[in-house]
Amino acid sequence: MEKTFMDDLDRNIFPYVEYPGYPFRYPTHLPLIVTRKQIEEVRQVSGALYGIFAKAVRRAMECSDSFMDDMEIPEKLRKYLHGGNAMKDLPTWISRFDYVIDEKTGAIHMVEINADTPCAEIEAYYANGVAARYFGKENPNAFEMNGLRSFLLDVYLRCCGHMSSRQLEEHPILFSCFHDYIEDMGTTRFLMNAMKEAVPDDVRRYILFESFYNLAVMEDGSLALPDGRTVSFLYRMHPMEILIEEKADQDGSSLGELMMEGYGAGRFHMMNPPESIIMQSKGFQALLYALMEDHAFFSEKEREIIRTYIPPCFFQRDFRPDEKSPSQWIRKPIWGREGRGIDIINEKGETLYRKEVEDPEDVVCRDSESSLVQQYIPQQKIVTKTDVGILEGYVTLSCFMLGDRPSAIYARFSEEKIAGNEAYWIPVLYEG
Repeated sequence: MEKTFMDDLDRNIFPYVEYPGYPFRYPTHLPLIVTRKQIEEVRQVSGALYGIFAKAVRRAMECSDSFMDDMEIPEKLRKYLHGGNAMKDLPTWISRFDYVIDEKTGAIHMVEINADTPCAEIEAYYANGVAARYFGKENPNAFEMNGLRSFLLDVYLRCCGHMSSRQLEEHPILFSCFHDYIEDMGTTRFLMNAMKEAVPDDVRRYILFESFYNLAVMEDGSLALPDGRTVSFLYRMHPMEILIEEKADQDGSSLGELMMEGYGAGRFHMMNPPESIIMQSKGFQALLYALMEDHAFFSEKEREIIRTYIPPCFFQRDFRPDEKSPSQWIRKPIWGREGRGIDIINEKGETLYRKEVEDPEDVVCRDSESSLVQQYIPQQKIVTKTDVGILEGYVTLSCFMLGDRPSAIYARFSEEKIAGNEAYWIPVLYEG
């Protein structure tokens, strides 16, 4: 096998270069070459959209249950969405905006936000730099690892900085996921190590990893390690809409609800906070367009940003296509993940394309009662090289947010119009 930049990737940091169950390696052989102007726009737009999204989250919190029903926010979670949090009440602390690139104009369009449990931090903050050194090009994320460390230091200080060494010994900082899912495990450990690198030396030993399989929820809602200590902070790589439904194997009691009772009582901090589920709901983008009808809510500048960068979106029940005006739309379940359940439909509601997902039952997501309908953006095609040869396909360009600050850039490549779990990671480098 020919040498590629993948040979330089540390598998201890990036353990899923060779992804279990896939005959090809996860990265492409060649990078995506971009201009500084493109990346500056992605970051600028992401910062503006975050402010708009945060504003809409505050309105959503004031809405009736019927509005939460539309967005399929689990009823059991709703009472925990109003308590605020240590990070200036930001509705999500680490998130990722995903964009597609218009085939005709080259314009970017934001199609999703991963606000609850975004992954790909390893690719963006570590591996992109390895690719840049190998290809001798500049890394758009060159200084973002320092930004990630600074952000996680701020998280530590705001959540646990007041605690003494003895208190941290008794109530450590926990990073957790199900350890047998290699991508979640890698991401969780990467962020844990980034926090360890950021905090004072004498704090590092109080930052721990433990699998979700080994945790217990106490009667008061505290989250306990196998040695009986309860945690002061939880980073979780487990979707909130699924976590709330978790039950004990022994008696079927609701561990998710009990754990959230502990969170609501202030027994531990959590990243991301539960209110991140509002943005995570696919219905949130339909909420944005519904709020556009209230001319007093968004400023004209905010309305222009929405119109320019977010394709029109509707709850399925509100979708009224114009059969006289040919168009294509994406229909996706409110809680779909990895492309599961997504169709491209025409103006009559007829299915033109259905996203095929291998082993769809293995995709961890909540069942949806309804769908979001979003205008389909035909995308630019690129050609790149992979382990299986030269492929033609599409790119999804993403921007991580650290709180309300735009950060690292990440991209996926897929032969499919709708990227799913078959997608490759493609490094993003500056031209020249």
